[in-house]
Amino acid sequence: MALDPSQQEAVMQRQVETGHLFGEVAVELGFVTVDQVHRAIKQQQGFSVLEDGDQRLDPLVVTAFDPRDPLTSIARNLRATLTAALRPDGRPVRSVAFIGSDTDAELPVMVANLAVACAQTGAPTLLVDADLDHPHQHALFRVRNRAGVTTMLAGKAQDELLQSTAIGGLSLLTAGPAVPNASELFDRQRLANELEVLSENFDLVLIDAGCEATAVAAAKGLDAAIIVLRRNVSYMRNTRLLVEKLESNGQAVLGTVLVD
Repeated sequence: MALDPSQQEAVMQRQVETGHLFGEVAVELGFVTVDQVHRAIKQQQGFSVLEDGDQRLDPLVVTAFDPRDPLTSIARNLRATLTAALRPDGRPVRSVAFIGSDTDAELPVMVANLAVACAQTGAPTLLVDADLDHPHQHALFRVRNRAGVTTMLAGKAQDELLQSTAIGGLSLLTAGPAVPNASELFDRQRLANELEVLSENFDLVLIDAGCEATAVAAAKGLDAAIIVLRRNVSYMRNTRLLVEKLESNGQAVLGTVLVD
């Protein structure tokens, strides 16, 4: 996929404006075809585009398979928002909790696709499933859920908490075995404290906090939170209450995302 210098400059300038990948912009500008991009991608180390039917990932994680899918575009746009976000001290936001409102089925799928989109840029990414009562990420990425967040927060030694996925640069910390005191595990921002140490080798840490009341506690101490709403279903009154709870914990709220 060879471009002349003027084409390369045009692509890079457009990348700054959109946050999209180099190949995506090159196709948009008419410099190359989608097939050429796919061939180039497969030659790049660390950038995973899976073939249709690859059993290592659930087809719902469409960003791993189809760069033209609408959900892939949403994931890329959200990725651009995250990479541009700054903490109050001016440093980049690194840990973000995603909290759902009436999006029990949609939230884990959206966060999984976002995690793939982030890893595809070459940024080492950690996806954490903190929805302890209704975990989904291990099923979407088709890995075992023998140990994870509950193991870590219970203080039990575990050699390999993080699992690799079919996507290069994307690691997963599953929810772990079910426990009766799931809500108590998030006391005193324990998740944020543990992740601070665990995530030293990652540029981004994305937390699927779920839609339960424990989601606010799970987010405490993280850099920021994003609320995921269901269009024409989630009530704005409930959203305002959720924002107030997060802000009362000193939590920065980057915004909301509407899903269908």
